[in-house]
Amino acid sequence: MLTSLMELVLGFIVECLLSLLWWFLLFPVVWLVSLPFILIMARFRPQPYGLAVTGMLTTVHCAWRDWGLFLTP
Repeated sequence: MLTSLMELVLGFIVECLLSLLWWFLLFPVVWLVSLPFILIMARFRPQPYGLAVTGMLTTVHCAWRDWGLFLTP
């Protein structure tokens, strides 16, 4: 029983650490990698530039959330 409890607690800690790693390292990388493409593509949208950039960055954010990679609901 103690082994099972330790495994549960250690598994939870490892899962939290991996989630934090995912959140703090990978999320900004996705934004930084997609940003140049978004800035270029926004030039060719019929919308005003700022609105197009905001909309596309929101799309990246929503895709990240919809794939289940977001920590907050």
